[in-house]
Amino acid sequence: MKREELLKGVLACCRPRRVILYGEKFVVDSHDMKSADLCIILDQCNKTELLRKLYLKINMPIPVQFLLYRTDEWRELLSDSGSYASAIEKKGTVLYGETSQG
Repeated sequence: MKREELLKGVLACCRPRRVILYGEKFVVDSHDMKSADLCIILDQCNKTELLRKLYLKINMPIPVQFLLYRTDEWRELLSDSGSYASAIEKKGTVLYGETSQG
């Protein structure tokens, strides 16, 4: 599975402000992912319902984990340099949306 395919599935399920890939493993000698962790930042959402929708609607041949934040939560967490959100912001790859926000 490629990044673009995974992002397309996410965008079909919701309208995020940003999507950040912060953990991925690749098949040896290939650009295909064998697992991925995505952080999705949205203005408003029911996290439980959206997680259910993401896991049920996206046909994923690989293990994928989703981490959801509302935009206000994300901004608040970025102010703490020791937060998990800050680590994602520094080390992750933005697949959709602005490259830096804070």
